[in-house]
Amino acid sequence: MWLQSSRNGSATATWLQEWNLAGPRANPPHVGRIPTKLEYLYQYAMDMAYIVPPVNDEPLRTFKRHVYSTLNIMAAAANEPHGMRIIQRHPDANWKQVWKNLHTAWVAEETTSIWYTVVHDIVPTNECLYAIRLVESDRCRHCERRDTLIHRLTAYNEGMAIWCWTKERLARLLRMDPRHIPDDWCLRPQFLMWPPQRHRVILWILAHFVSYRMQQRHLSLIDYIDSMCRARWKPYQETSRMQRVGELPIDTLDSNPPYGEDQV
Repeated sequence: MWLQSSRNGSATATWLQEWNLAGPRANPPHVGRIPTKLEYLYQYAMDMAYIVPPVNDEPLRTFKRHVYSTLNIMAAAANEPHGMRIIQRHPDANWKQVWKNLHTAWVAEETTSIWYTVVHDIVPTNECLYAIRLVESDRCRHCERRDTLIHRLTAYNEGMAIWCWTKERLARLLRMDPRHIPDDWCLRPQFLMWPPQRHRVILWILAHFVSYRMQQRHLSLIDYIDSMCRARWKPYQETSRMQRVGELPIDTLDSNPPYGEDQV
């Protein structure tokens, strides 16, 4: 804007000359007289009090860089640094482990990307859109429940049946009651299992569950099981399968228990 003050004939140059803002001012005397509709001029008058005027032999590019650097320092000093929005919403989560699990899952990049959007809560659900006034309601159009991420994953359409089936397979791996598997594992996978092969299998199943539910929310349970069986074919062909996930991602989807008590 300081550069525009030297361009005679423009509206901005006229106002800057009128209020004596063409150069830096130690204490802008006319700030209170600037109309509210010209708020950008008010802010300019306040900021330019901190800008050192250019010297005669200073290149224009150097002066611009100096202006931007000074304003950046002022903005950084005025505003405290903020963490990621998802961390602020869930500060108790072990985000280091969540991000590690997200990239540890032995799945395609497309599946990882979909899970990433879910983990970071950047899916345009009605709950998110309603918070920024883009929709009139945060309710699901089909069941009138709140359209949250966990609703889309585990409740919408046949989501309850699909999630229960998935939890039963996870429970076999962990030798525990399916009721003890939290729904939050889909949103914030912050667990750490042993051995590593079992840990990767759980991530493999969860990643595919989230991916299929986000892409095919009208998928029936039978369709979902068929999709999981097709998805397991690819890791079954990999030579590194035994080292990465052992036999688990293949046999876990069968109807009978896939391994004995001593098997991984």
